[in-house]
Order: sequence, then structure tokens, then C-alpha cells
Amino acid sequence: MNTFVSRMIRVAKLDASLFEELINDPSTQGQSVWVVAILAMATGYGLFSRAGVTAVNSCLVTTFLAWYFWAFTLYFVSTYLFRNTVTKTDRKTVLRVVAFASAPGVFRLLGVIPQTTGILFIVTSVWIIAASVIGIKLAFKIPQTGIAVLLCAGTWLLSFIVQSLLLLMVFSVFGVS
Repeated sequence: MNTFVSRMIRVAKLDASLFEELINDPSTQGQSVWVVAILAMATGYGLFSRAGVTAVNSCLVTTFLAWYFWAFTLYFVSTYLFRNTVTKTDRKTVLRVVAFASAPGVFRLLGVIPQTTGILFIVTSVWIIAASVIGIKLAFKIPQTGIAVLLCAGTWLLSFIVQSLLLLMVFSVFGVS
């Protein structure tokens, strides 16, 4: 099986050893961008029945912006809180971890099935946050899981708000209700 697909499956299984690989292997940066692109397309096509082509195009843009916003917010909050620890985690590492943690979002594609969009979004979001908790806990060597949960969930919520506002603006411009 392809290494890229294998990594996405391992994230879906919440495999902590994968995050160790991502933290220590900067060459996976390109793959992380593809994970976000796949997430964006899956989300856009999942919303297609509700918003048409506008959903696909706007999700491509807003998902990348939200990923970047989430990763950098997470990086800055984590480095501020854990500045005295021995970790030397850089921004690119956090971008990789957050991107791959988003792999379960591929299931948002199933949102094309009527009446599934809302529940799919909730389930995949919790799954994404759980994966990010594992990765960020390892990347920053955070001793308590609860702290990592608060960090990841709080910064994800900020990212979600930013992406929702962007989508709302784009949809209103194009007359999507």
C-alpha cells in the first residue's frame, strides 16, 4: 500500500507512532498539504447537495486558511505555555501534525447522502481533534492529556469559527442559503 494512504489510515486508527514519524520527518510536509487538499475536497463535495459548486470552491480556499490558522494558533499557544520544556517543536512540525490529524475528515465526503452532513461533521471533527491531541501531546511533550485536549479543542474551535465566518461570507456573496 502507498505510504501516503497508509499514513492516512494510521491517523484514522489514532496510531501514535505515526505522529512520531511525522514529528521527526520534515520530508512529509508535502504530503501534509495533500491531506488538507483531500479534506477540503471531501468537505466541499459533502456540501455539494446543499451549496453546489460554490461549496467545493470555497471549501478549497477556506479549509487551507483554517488549517493554517489552527496550526499557527496551536503553535503559538503551545510554545507560550510550554516555553520552559525541552521540546524544540517548530511551526512546520505543527503544520504537519495538524494536517495529518485532519485525515479522518475524508469521511465528510459521505455528506452527499441526505441527512448525514451534520452528524458526519460532528463525528469527524471529534475524530480530528482526538488525532491532533495525540500528535500535539507528542510534539510538545505535554505531560497531561487533558492539557493537550484543551489546547487542541480550544484552538480548533477558533479555527472553526474563522472558517465558518469565511464560508458564510462566500456563500452570502454567491446567494447560497
